[in-house]
Amino acid sequence: MDKPNTLSQHLTNCDIYNISILKITGVIGRKDIEDVLDDMCTAWGTYDDDDNFIPDLEETPALRHLDLGDSEYVDGTCMPPFGYKSQLESFILPKGLESFGGPDNGICGTDTLRHIVFQNGIKIIGNILSCPNLANIAFPDSLEEICPFTFTGCSSITSVRLPSRLKSFDGTSFAGCNIKAFEIDENNPYFSVIDGVVYNKDLTVLVAFPSAFPNKHFDIPKSTITIGHGAFMDSKLETISIPDGVKNIDEDAFEGSSLKRIEMPDSVINVGRMAFRSCFELERVRLSNSLSVLPAQLFGSCPRLKELDVPSSVKQIYYSTIAWSGGLERLHLHDGLEEIVDEGPMLGTYGELYEVNLPKTLKKIQGGLFNYSEILNDYNLDSDSPYFKVIDSALCSYDGKEIFAVPGFCRTEYVIPEGIEVIGIRAFAFLPNIKFIKLPQTIKEIKSRAFQGCSSLLGLVIPSSIERVDIDALWADNLKYISIDKPTPPKMTGHVSKEKDWRYKDVELYVPKDSVEEYKKAPGWNSFNVKPL
Repeated sequence: MDKPNTLSQHLTNCDIYNISILKITGVIGRKDIEDVLDDMCTAWGTYDDDDNFIPDLEETPALRHLDLGDSEYVDGTCMPPFGYKSQLESFILPKGLESFGGPDNGICGTDTLRHIVFQNGIKIIGNILSCPNLANIAFPDSLEEICPFTFTGCSSITSVRLPSRLKSFDGTSFAGCNIKAFEIDENNPYFSVIDGVVYNKDLTVLVAFPSAFPNKHFDIPKSTITIGHGAFMDSKLETISIPDGVKNIDEDAFEGSSLKRIEMPDSVINVGRMAFRSCFELERVRLSNSLSVLPAQLFGSCPRLKELDVPSSVKQIYYSTIAWSGGLERLHLHDGLEEIVDEGPMLGTYGELYEVNLPKTLKKIQGGLFNYSEILNDYNLDSDSPYFKVIDSALCSYDGKEIFAVPGFCRTEYVIPEGIEVIGIRAFAFLPNIKFIKLPQTIKEIKSRAFQGCSSLLGLVIPSSIERVDIDALWADNLKYISIDKPTPPKMTGHVSKEKDWRYKDVELYVPKDSVEEYKKAPGWNSFNVKPL
């Protein structure tokens, strides 16, 4: 091609659909890729019940081998969006690029790609993940950065040699590959490789561990201060020795690994979110006594973990720290803990938690605390707590005016105690069996998502004492009717739109006869089918 962005003039529609091998020389531009080549590579198909894409090869263009190695891209230094649902088996990138792959770019989730060639001059590579048949790759000397998660799930990659100028990559970049040992150019000034493991140059950061390491145990070197982002992600290790002196365990550090137990030394002061998520074999954990925060999904989806002892040094624990770890039976919290961070209803509607204690230092909690458990029926709250009290098994504010959580996954009814003025955020959320909730005559406010996921709750009678109701509060999946014996519509709070809320179009709202028209005009309440009592 002598002129860029003219590829469509060289190919007929028949060519575009039937060419299986294509080599282009000369110059190419953005329109050549976006308007022609991208269409020639994209598969048509459907999704099965498990959301797996099934290509229809009779409808998909035939292009399988694309060679742009003798062409030069002239419309910038970054490849435009290309390769979504690609059916390419081999791809040689053009010259003139400095980066390939990104949030809207790259070749992802294809079983067909087996070979890709990066030209010298490229500096950044990203987003070539979940290509299980992509085999060993060669990086040009110009490469400076491999983005996080770039080759995640490319399980046929068995060896990698890091080039001399590479200065940025981490353990997530090759998670899920079958690399037994990393190799590195001896002139690289940023990284060192010892026994196949990648460290920074002064050996204080363990950067990347080969996921197909031949042994089931590994001793982290004593010089290590930081276990890097995703360093052991998807590794087959069953046991590991973390030396005293390690201070930081970064995000995703051991995510998806085969670890069975963790002994964390007290030198560790920081641990990142999801550091041990999806460790399906993890059974025992000893946490550092120097931690102050247990972050989001730290032990998310660890089904074999039955007990977790949270040190007294911890002041904050995110509610999703143990998200979807349905096998957890005992959670030990100690004085010193101040907050269970509210992230929304993260744990779903199952679990075996039957023992949890709430210390007297606890000041803030998640609404609907642990009500996902099918076994937990009461909160073991320290009697000296100045912030909360248990009333009729429910967790309430110390003054007895707000109800925060009602345990009892299997309960079918609940009478809210008199004196309660506020139903807290998600107080009854995801109690699937509850059919009847009696509100007291003292109730003044119902906060956001108070009854979300209460799929068996068909109706509510709200006393005339009510003053405020959040627009999201009455979303309960199958709610059919609401009765409010109050002449003046209570204030509807939250994100109240001028448009009617679709969630309430089939819910009947019964109000005093003389107030029907007023409710029909009131913001939020006009979303319901308003009828007279």
